[in-house]
Parts: sequence; structure tokens; C-alpha cells
Amino acid sequence: MGIIMVPRFVCKLALWLILALLSVSSSTLMYQQELPGAFMLGPMGAALAMALCGAGLRLHRNFTLAAQSVMGCLIAALVTPPLLAVYLDYWLELSVINVVTLGVITLMAVIVTQRQWLPNTTAIWGLFPGAASAMVLLADTHHSDPRVVALMQYSRIALVTLASISLAAMLGHAGGTTQAITSPLKLTWSLPENYSPALAGLALALCGFCVAKLSGIGSLALLLPALGGTVLQATGTTVIDTPTYVFVPAFVITGWYVGLTFSRSSVRQCLSLLPVILSTLVAVILVCGLLSLVLALLIPRIDPLTAYLALSPGGIETIVIIASDVDVFLPLILASQFLRLIMVLSVGPAVAKTVGSWISKK
Repeated sequence: MGIIMVPRFVCKLALWLILALLSVSSSTLMYQQELPGAFMLGPMGAALAMALCGAGLRLHRNFTLAAQSVMGCLIAALVTPPLLAVYLDYWLELSVINVVTLGVITLMAVIVTQRQWLPNTTAIWGLFPGAASAMVLLADTHHSDPRVVALMQYSRIALVTLASISLAAMLGHAGGTTQAITSPLKLTWSLPENYSPALAGLALALCGFCVAKLSGIGSLALLLPALGGTVLQATGTTVIDTPTYVFVPAFVITGWYVGLTFSRSSVRQCLSLLPVILSTLVAVILVCGLLSLVLALLIPRIDPLTAYLALSPGGIETIVIIASDVDVFLPLILASQFLRLIMVLSVGPAVAKTVGSWISKK
């Protein structure tokens, strides 16, 4: 019997199909368990398994730029009237406390980087609080290791979740939130009645992608839609929406991109860095917890758990999930989290570039 030769592209197609099936299964299971980041972590785990098995799959960088553009629109879509109203009421307190928080975290990241406890500028992207998936992509854009950043970001989410649940139990919080605001990542697979917000979001994402490609500055793929869309929504110029069937593939692509870059040696490297990673993450969580006491003094009408969640370094999506089972002032929490996210996106690239240049000269 002769050996049947299978065309190479057929083998690659079969491997991509296996990856897709594994990703759907894992992300669906995680989503049903209400775990944060299910649509990125599930595909990333599946891609990691395929990479360690020697599948040899790779995603072109254009896919990650497109994912960044979509995530920028997703961030801008969080700007809602309740969020703006709360920010206008407490703009000074929220601005001051978030500037101080970000300054302290940046100082910690600089120390970790200067001591070379973590490679290159990984500590900056890994410790910066905000959208975990956005930090992973920005880290890759700025030549930092996205695998270590992903480990740091999602380890922090797990630690923040445990700390928040424990604090809520200690303070005796229970019941629904005082303000009914749905999750910013609510899944709606049906087609919208009004296509204008979705089309505006897609146009903004396309603009970010094209500018990033033409300029060669990859971070603009996320920053332009995020910051530009925020201005457009805040001024009432247009309403931006990012449909489920657009942002879910963006998360999947991000998970695949990071997972497929792993190898057995890089997995061992990440595990060897775990003690340092966990130590720095615990320090960041403690700092945010102490500063939340200051926020509670600045705004006496809020309770300690609201203040803690407002400054918690877990990211908007995670905080919404946690807050859904406790009695807190959710609009203030979202306003604080979104403000800090915009700050991180605005200054993060400059900080990473400055610290990287400073370290390289030493």
C-alpha cells in the first residue's frame, strides 16, 4: 500500500478547526461559570495546548491590530450618561485619587524593572490596572513579552476577585446593587434594530487600524478608537456600539495570538517568575486598598466596599461581575475604573518607552 500524502494546507486547516473547537468548548464552559475573561482565556489555553503539542500555528500581526481597534471601540462604548453624571459630581476626588494610584503603581513597576526582577518593560504592562486584554496587546506592540503580561494580568484578576469577595463577606454586604447597570460585555447575538451605533463603532475601528498600519505606530490601533470614541460619546456627537459578534472574535484572536507564541521553555520561564509576579501583585492590591480608605474620606457618603472596588486593580468587567452580588454604588465604581483606564491608555506607552530607554542606557 502506498502512503497517502495529505496536502500541507489541509493539515493546517484541520489544526485550525481543532483549535476553534477547543476554544469554543473552553470559553463556553468558563462563561457559564461566570469567570472573567472567558473569551480570551479559553482560546489562549486552547492555543497554548496546541503550541505545546507542536502544531506550529501562527497569527499574522494584522489580526492583533484589528483586535486592538475593536477593543478601543469597546472601551469608548462604556461612556454612558450615568457614568458621566457621576464623574461630573465627583470629578476632583476621582481624578486626584486615580492620579496618585497610578503614580504609585508606576513607581513600583519602575523599581521592579530597574531591579530586573522581570524582563524588559513587562512589569509596567503587567502591573498597570485596566483592561487585561488591552494591556497584553499593548505590551506586544511595545516589544514586551505578552505571555508574562498575560500571566500577570489574569493572576491579578484572580487575586482581586478573592480579595473583593472576602472583603464583602467581612463587611456583611449582600443583595443587589443600588444602581442597576448591566455588564459592559453583555452578550446579545441578535441583530440590532438601529445599525448606526454599530456602524459608527466599526468605522472608528477601521480608522484606528488604518492609521496604525500607515504610521507604523501599533498602539494607535487601540488608542485612537478608545480616546477618540470617548470624546465623541461624551460630547454627544455620536453613539458607539460594539456588537457581540465583533468583540468576541477580537478577544478570541488575542487569546490565540498570545497562546500560540508559547513554547515549553517559555512556560518554564513564566513559572519561574511566578513568585516575583505574585509578590508584586499582592503589593499593588494592598496599595489600592489603602488608597481606597483615602477615597472613602474624600467622599464620605460612600461605603468602604464601594471605595475599594472603585480603586481595585481588577478591571471594569471583573468589578461589574463582583459588584452584581453586593450592595454598592456601581456608577461611581465604573466612573473611577473608566477614568483610570483612560489614564493608563494615555500614559502607558510613554512610560514604557521612557523606562525602557532609561534601563537600556544603564
